[in-house]
Amino acid sequence: MKKFFLLTLTFLVISGSLLSAQPYMEKKSQHRFAQSYVGLNAQVTPSSGLMFWDGETHAFPLMTSPRISIGGLHFWGKVDFNLNIPLTTFADFKLDDETDFEFNPGGDLSARYYPWRSQFNKLRPYAGFSFNEMIFSLKNENAGTRRDLFITTSVLAGLAFASNGWQINAELMWLPNNKRTFYPDRMSPETFELPKSYFSVGLIRYFEGTLREEADLESGRMQRLVERFRKEGKLNSFSLAAAPSGSYFMLAPPLNDPMRRSLPRHKGTFVWDYGLGYLFHDAGLHIGVSYRDYTSAVESYGFEHLIRRRSLALEGFKFLGDYNGFVPFIGPSISLESWATGEFEEDIQQGKTIRKQMISPGIIFGWDILASPLETWVLRTNLRYYPFQKIKGTDGKTTRVDQFEFNFIQLVIYPNRLFNYPKVKGRI
Repeated sequence: MKKFFLLTLTFLVISGSLLSAQPYMEKKSQHRFAQSYVGLNAQVTPSSGLMFWDGETHAFPLMTSPRISIGGLHFWGKVDFNLNIPLTTFADFKLDDETDFEFNPGGDLSARYYPWRSQFNKLRPYAGFSFNEMIFSLKNENAGTRRDLFITTSVLAGLAFASNGWQINAELMWLPNNKRTFYPDRMSPETFELPKSYFSVGLIRYFEGTLREEADLESGRMQRLVERFRKEGKLNSFSLAAAPSGSYFMLAPPLNDPMRRSLPRHKGTFVWDYGLGYLFHDAGLHIGVSYRDYTSAVESYGFEHLIRRRSLALEGFKFLGDYNGFVPFIGPSISLESWATGEFEEDIQQGKTIRKQMISPGIIFGWDILASPLETWVLRTNLRYYPFQKIKGTDGKTTRVDQFEFNFIQLVIYPNRLFNYPKVKGRI
């Protein structure tokens, strides 16, 4: 995962140009709609919260998490969408001589709104919200390990100061509902209180990858190129795509055995999403296949429950117009699914692996960020939902495991255009 974001950062640096001005301050045009950025920030979590171990209460320690930030400023300086990925967390995670714990504030997907649009050399406040994946694990040399993933929603507020293509952010993230159930042993749940407040300071660098197209659009050259390429059959293209995608259990198998009650609910995991397809440009239609393969594992003091899912989906979606480079789409996704479930105690499998194959109908929707009709690559956001998925658990009972999948940045390349465009662009 971290390697992908480092590669994405490198890709943006190579493909974009550094910004030293804010193009949308001059006029609101399609090619000034959004500016991408990458950066680093440090999130600091003061000592707070409440957890239980061995009959005693403990506060979470002071924690510091360096993070990579990737995002974009949209709607001409008014709305910011970004993704923060922690690289590590520094803290004293020891409870006693035999017991360690770890709390990772996790990655977050955030949206920020600027009441006054971002402008160089002016301090700007903003507010918004974020979805977070917080991970807490407790490890004892004798009892074993329990690990849980908490999906949380936070509100945030901050100040930003931008100048000459750089921006400094100072931000407070606040978790309104911080109470979570956790098992410090196999049988007795406790109510933990996660830290409520998270502070971060960061530096980002803006890049511009679309403004180069504006002159061709305004002069009419862009339309002449589109008509020429259409006549020569060079707008349609195969597509190659890859992205990390979050897969979330909207419904998860219940674990009703009293001896296994401490096992966390299956919530979700990150999975690589690979795609191969074909773009029919004039029809505004894309048809292709996608492949995802992941394993969700929950563990609790020697118990472990595993679910593996492999999906090969045939998908077709229709683009619904171009709104200043924001191009939404929607369509069906028919997935051939292979599921397997198994249970382990102290690394020894209990019973047999339960397998099931099914054809699962679903829906795919999302949007492209498109600078012009002639792009050889685009950034795409995909969301998928598969309702009514059913598998058989290790207890022999059938249960639903509805899936929701979301990838924030998918790189889509059109190889036909890459090869064809340089041969004909010089004719116009």
